[in-house]
Amino acid sequence: MADQQRPTPGIGCLGTIVGVLVLVGVVVLVVFVGVFALLVVAGLVVVGLVVWAVDRLLLALSPKRRERREAAQRAFVWRFGGIPTGTDPFGGPGAGDVIDTTATEDGWSDGGDPGQLGRG
Repeated sequence: MADQQRPTPGIGCLGTIVGVLVLVGVVVLVVFVGVFALLVVAGLVVVGLVVWAVDRLLLALSPKRRERREAAQRAFVWRFGGIPTGTDPFGGPGAGDVIDTTATEDGWSDGGDPGQLGRG
């Protein structure tokens, strides 16, 4: 067979090896970025918890700090309005109103006819 008739040599399995190495590199990079992001978030949570704990400790130890915090909260409520405390989640009319009711019995305790519904 003449040299011109032979098929040109390819890269063989080198392409597969390079593809697998690139895939493994991408997976390792994604795992490292994920672990790094998880560590950053965990660090921020720990810092937040430490700041919250120090704030609570300072509030417990300092009466002046408690007074300043209460004054700031009163000023905020005075400026922006309070949060309604009723059962209406949208703060509409009647939010925060207390409804006083009295239960009555309809003929059950006096031996009268309980009506058409009956007892069972």
